[in-house]
Parts: sequence; structure tokens; C-alpha cells
Amino acid sequence: MARRGIFVRAEEVAFLEEARRWRQQCVLVLTRAKPQGPLYNAASKVIEAIDDVAEAVTGDRQQFHQKSPRTPGPNLPPVKWRTVE
Repeated sequence: MARRGIFVRAEEVAFLEEARRWRQQCVLVLTRAKPQGPLYNAASKVIEAIDDVAEAVTGDRQQFHQKSPRTPGPNLPPVKWRTVE
């Protein structure tokens, strides 16, 4: 389990924002690098390391992962469907 209290909250937010920017840049490199080439492998390892750091700081390794889309809940207004006969 990750330790909390390493940073003051403001430092944690600033640190995680920088880590997020680095991770996004590495993902952009992955989109342009030759698959399984040296640059691709290096960028993948950097992303893994950033995820390790996120787990150490927040306790959540998937801090920077894209959230999966969810189905809207029942609190949405009713939809009027147009039927064709």
C-alpha cells in the first residue's frame, strides 16, 4: 500500500500535473515511433515509471489513465423517440 503524506497538497498537485504532462508527451511519442523500436520501448518504460510514481504519491496507479465511458444514469430527462411507420 502506498504511503500518503510525502508532499504537502499543493506540491502534490503541482508534481502530478508535471507528471501528467510528461506522460502525455510520451504517449505522443508512442503514436509516432516505430512499434517495438528503441524509442517506443524507452517511452513505454517512462510511462510505466510515471505510473509507478503516481501509485507512490496517490495510491492509484491508474491516476493518469483515461476513464472508461459510462452509460448515463436514470437522472437524465426522458428522450422522445421519433418512430417511422
